[in-house]
Amino acid sequence: MAWDGVSIEVLGRLERYRFQPKKMHAATIRGERLSSRKGISIEFADYRHYTPGDDLRHLDWNILARLDRAYLRTYQDEQELPVHLLLDCSASMAFGEPTKFDAARSLAACLGYIGLVAGDAVYPTALHHQPAETRALRGRVAYTRLLEWLRTRQADGRHLAAAVQRFAHANLPSGLVLLLTDGLDEAFPDALRALGSRRHEVVLLHILSEVELDPDLEGDLKLIDAETDDAIDITATSGVLQEYQRRLKAHVEAIQSACRRIGGTYIQVRNDRAPQDVIVRELYAQGVLGV
Repeated sequence: MAWDGVSIEVLGRLERYRFQPKKMHAATIRGERLSSRKGISIEFADYRHYTPGDDLRHLDWNILARLDRAYLRTYQDEQELPVHLLLDCSASMAFGEPTKFDAARSLAACLGYIGLVAGDAVYPTALHHQPAETRALRGRVAYTRLLEWLRTRQADGRHLAAAVQRFAHANLPSGLVLLLTDGLDEAFPDALRALGSRRHEVVLLHILSEVELDPDLEGDLKLIDAETDDAIDITATSGVLQEYQRRLKAHVEAIQSACRRIGGTYIQVRNDRAPQDVIVRELYAQGVLGV
């Protein structure tokens, strides 16, 4: 079944929410959030090069006419919040009913909508084995572009940790990172530490399926890795299932620990949970969102 986005009714209930970062992040252009720095609301700060997706209202037309180069004016006391939507596009995300990938896309659509309505700069990024191009989306009208971007992503990649490392070292503004992933990569905790070293504020939405959390298996089985196609034959005895639970718990605890060490917020999400429930009962309750 194709992913059908998020209903208008759900979006309507999200209108009142706003992201509440723990710290102020460097702005690319003037936005709707007051910074801690002093100044009046129109105080000029600096110039920077124009990049696709920037608000043309801040373009310096005099410089463009004289030098034929596009520069934006930046301001000192108000700033937009860079919101990075990191969508895990590895093949393991295609597991579950609904798939973890569809659950992640629904959450990303809701969170992106909240940021766009609030005047934040939303940067959607696909965590894939291929380098991703990231451009900012701004304003409520950009929501349709975000939806189209989400609809055209596919869960067919691999090497999650390497993709997170690439993002961490990309030339992007530090900001609020909303990471939607199943975390099924042994090197993933180390990749989280790389995000923290780049001054990003991380909110990890760890999406796992019911079958992964509590497998109801028995008999002789062949397990196939969704990303490498490697296969292993097992007999699903109680001892084997207990060992699986032990290893899963250890991996989850390693991810939680890495997230805490960088000052991030960890939230475990089951694939069949409604996105609005996650927003109200988890993100709002933990202070990631306010009204």
